[in-house]
Amino acid sequence: MNITIQNELASAVCRTHGAELLSYKNAAGKEYLWQKDPAYWPKTSPVLFPYVGAVPENVTIHGKAYAIPRHGFVKDMEFSVSGQGADYVVLTVSPNDFTRSVYPYDFRFSVTFRLNGPSLVVTYGVSNLSSETMPFLVGGHPAFFCPMEEGEHFTDYMLRFEDGDVPDLHLKYPMFDNDAILYEGLKHRNVRLIHQETEKGISFDFPGFESVAFWTPIRKDAPFLCIEPWCAGTMDQVENTNLLEKKYVQFLSSGEHRDYEFSFRPC
Repeated sequence: MNITIQNELASAVCRTHGAELLSYKNAAGKEYLWQKDPAYWPKTSPVLFPYVGAVPENVTIHGKAYAIPRHGFVKDMEFSVSGQGADYVVLTVSPNDFTRSVYPYDFRFSVTFRLNGPSLVVTYGVSNLSSETMPFLVGGHPAFFCPMEEGEHFTDYMLRFEDGDVPDLHLKYPMFDNDAILYEGLKHRNVRLIHQETEKGISFDFPGFESVAFWTPIRKDAPFLCIEPWCAGTMDQVENTNLLEKKYVQFLSSGEHRDYEFSFRPC
């Protein structure tokens, strides 16, 4: 089921399957999110939990192997609507027999989409309903059109970080030939995907996450860029699937809840 939220400045569409964000438009109706195309990538914004990254074989937790899928499993689950208004919606999912077979914890996972003026605020809520401490990774994977206007090119765009000591990253497809590019340790959790001359584009904030990755499919010259806020491992840890050894693995005590937020707006 698709759900639309809107206010006077923007609208967004998500679906209950995977709590995937499908569309974000400004008041003029301009679309900023990549619209699925299997020729490049058949998704728009999958939700990553309780694992982030490839899984060559299995994920190990406390010495036991589990067949957690790549980027976790909530992206493939059907969420229920637990709250809704004109400008927000809350989607929630809980464990089932499959999740318990690959991840031995009881949890509640929610995704809230809320429009705040022109900004879309996305909050992932994680609750540990188990009797023991629960480890997990969590992340977002929204894809934005790049270029954003007709007649422009991917290479016309750059990433500009609020941290003044981090240089602009001028986009070129070959820089993604080895997979995603990850930044960690940023003082300010803000990055802008903007045209190098007009400086128009998207401003992206990720205060609830430890790192941010950038990705576009390898050697496809795809017209989009993913901005991925993560609490996960680093790129040199991809082959290490021991969950507890991931650099930014998260832990929740029994009964504990934590929110992870990111947001974006045109700029």
